[in-house]
Amino acid sequence: MSPFSGVGPRGRSNGAQISQRPLGLFLVVMLMFGIITSLNGMAALATYGLGAVFYLGVAIVLFLIPAALVAAELGTRCQRDGGVYVWVSEAFGARAGFVATWLQWFQNIIFWTVVLTGAAAMFALSVRWEAGAENKLYAAVVVVGTIWLVTWLSLLGLRSSGMLGTFGSIVGTIIPGLVLIAFAVAYLLRDGDTNITGESARLIPDLTNPSNITFGISAILIFAGIEVMAARIGDMRNPARTYPLATLISVLMIAALLVPATLAIAVLVPSDEISITAGIVQAMNVGVDHVWHIGWIVPLMALAIYVDAIGEIAGWMASTPSAMSTAARDGHLPPRFARQTSRRAAKPILLGQAVIGSLISLLFIFQPSVASMFWLLSALLVQLYVIMYAMMFASALKLRRKNPKLARSFTIPGGTWGIRLVCGIGISFSVAAVVVGFFPPAGLPEATAVSHTLILIVAVLAGVLSPLAISHISRRRTDNAAPLV
Repeated sequence: MSPFSGVGPRGRSNGAQISQRPLGLFLVVMLMFGIITSLNGMAALATYGLGAVFYLGVAIVLFLIPAALVAAELGTRCQRDGGVYVWVSEAFGARAGFVATWLQWFQNIIFWTVVLTGAAAMFALSVRWEAGAENKLYAAVVVVGTIWLVTWLSLLGLRSSGMLGTFGSIVGTIIPGLVLIAFAVAYLLRDGDTNITGESARLIPDLTNPSNITFGISAILIFAGIEVMAARIGDMRNPARTYPLATLISVLMIAALLVPATLAIAVLVPSDEISITAGIVQAMNVGVDHVWHIGWIVPLMALAIYVDAIGEIAGWMASTPSAMSTAARDGHLPPRFARQTSRRAAKPILLGQAVIGSLISLLFIFQPSVASMFWLLSALLVQLYVIMYAMMFASALKLRRKNPKLARSFTIPGGTWGIRLVCGIGISFSVAAVVVGFFPPAGLPEATAVSHTLILIVAVLAGVLSPLAISHISRRRTDNAAPLV
């Protein structure tokens, strides 16, 4: 039996009694779609025009599909709550597992600030308050207030988060995406003109300048999170069937919506005028001004995108705290962080991360602009996350080699060469994303080698080393009580 199969360091079962009905396929699909899909990253990609299709295609083929295949195999192989923590721990030891789940959890906290900053800027522009898109105090108030609202909602349990995520996905992602596409199609049919001209008309952008492709890495941000629901696989009905099928459906839905929606922004707004925080609303305003004069729809869509941000964050809060709680039960965090409510909400983790997220949002005060803060945090969370993904891909390789004949509900096709190819692609892309992410992006003059690159280097090192220090201290305190797994 694997040492991660069910008993924590104090001889207590790692799985709390499930007080809610198991999650069916529809709710899991919508939770996964809501966690993964974000309209916020589309504006940065839309600045490349047709090149956005290239970046999205690269991200889908070299990142999303490999990550989805690996997560489906590992999730159905290790049917214990904990997700990445359990997978990496079984492959490389508990310390490595804690580093991986810490990176997943911490980038998630940074992600809240990114997605909520974009939602706040979009709403400001939707009511034609242009100054609001760069108002630091306004952005900080929206971010902090929403974090605590979603924390309270998450304490109500996973099913509440699932229903909120489903509502947010439909109302705040699918509908605004379709409205955006409809505006672009009507714009082309009416005027026969497009803003995809010049450099933005190139399908393959100039890849010789690293700083010019830094924005392209934001495509990863759109697709990050395919593995997150594996942390709650024990809450699913028939997980061996539900999890891989939900993963497949989610991937198809994401590709079908985001590619045309990103091009819609490029059609409606000139590439050099697109706001990386509020480009979606910019495009809708163009549609209202030039196609359908229904100005009321833009604030409504901006509000819907904000609701989607709430649902997306709720989906993350339903999953990553659970993995951290599992790590706490194995001795990597103080025992109080292992506690869960009767609804299986990891209350100490939820409250702690809300405090950290609130403090991070206050960094707006010290940045030259909201856009620079938005991009700095976006780059940081991508780098932290792809390091975790590299560990996940490597774990899949090792676990398949370690137990090649182990029965799995889902197996990556192609045998040994199949998993080598998939994981090799995933690891290579992850490493490339880390390297490119250190280059300051073009188009933000305030993002210099000092303000961007140096800050990122320090932040990434802190993100990787801090869990090792925390685990070491927690282990010393709990050694007398029980051995570390």
